[in-house]
Amino acid sequence: MTRIRTAVAVLAIALFVPVVVAGCGGGSSDNSEDPQKVLDETFNNPTKITSGKLDVSVSGSAEGDQSGDFQASISGPFQSEGETSFPQFDLTANVSASSGGPSLSFDGSLIATKDNAYVEYQDQAYEVGTDTFSQFAQAYEQAAKQSAGQSKSSGNVLSQFGVDPEAWLTNVTNEGTTDVEGTDTIHIHGDADVDQIVSDLQKVQEQTGGATQQVTPEQLDMLKSAIQDASIDVYSGTDDHLLRKLALTLSITPPEGSGASVSSVNVDFSVTLSDVNQSQTISGPSNAKPLSDLLSQLGLPALPGLGGTSGGFSLPGGGSSGGGPSEAYFDCIQQAGTNQAKAAACASKL
Repeated sequence: MTRIRTAVAVLAIALFVPVVVAGCGGGSSDNSEDPQKVLDETFNNPTKITSGKLDVSVSGSAEGDQSGDFQASISGPFQSEGETSFPQFDLTANVSASSGGPSLSFDGSLIATKDNAYVEYQDQAYEVGTDTFSQFAQAYEQAAKQSAGQSKSSGNVLSQFGVDPEAWLTNVTNEGTTDVEGTDTIHIHGDADVDQIVSDLQKVQEQTGGATQQVTPEQLDMLKSAIQDASIDVYSGTDDHLLRKLALTLSITPPEGSGASVSSVNVDFSVTLSDVNQSQTISGPSNAKPLSDLLSQLGLPALPGLGGTSGGFSLPGGGSSGGGPSEAYFDCIQQAGTNQAKAAACASKL
């Protein structure tokens, strides 16, 4: 169960990140360009990244009584079908971790085509089902249309929380040009403003409510004091100022008396985008089994409406057999209006 939750969390990051970094574009540049100007255009230009190949990587190591390491990655193509349509993607997740105890390893994929969704686990594909996926896509489109006016020019989903990721960098410098997956980019390096990042995390948490696990102010203050070194690197296309890579490095030392079983933690996180705005073809695997077979194999209860091609949702005021999202979920979506954070919190009604 822990492996599945880890993989789902990592896959969720992959779906969220392209939206966060989508605002970018426009203009030419050279090595002497002002680094702040590059950041402004990269994060705030309305041109959006709608397709390409995504590579998200997280690695960490800990020293101390409970030393160990952790690696996770997500990679694959994605293709937007419009701002209000559920995107297509074929993302593979790899997770591994080791410590003094048992090691963890997971490989799997999550695929969404125009008319179905699939999970691949232990080299076997399982399908959500076309009817179920259609109903889900309709619900997604309805929520997306309601929130379409929330983010206007920047294309940055964080802006609705009053968060500007550009403010996370201080002491920025232009490090010259760097090749990222065959594209010339301007490399902007900066120190991470830990106080600003923690403050923004508090903003997001306050507005997402039940959508995220609540972190106390004391825990955030402890995190702030524990981070000894933090830096951010942004790689922006020299010709178009489209984001090609974002990397974050953290060095954490738990304060004395905290009871932590580690003396230091180092974390590296990066998002790389290639083949940006080039059309991607996403196709479903063959010989897929119903998703209910996988849930049964893992000892998990079957989810209403998830099966083969005949699964369905029960919609308010009528609907198909098989159950699915409750009327409370759709009421929650309606009340959320243009607030995407509140809409995300409606998942608890499913």
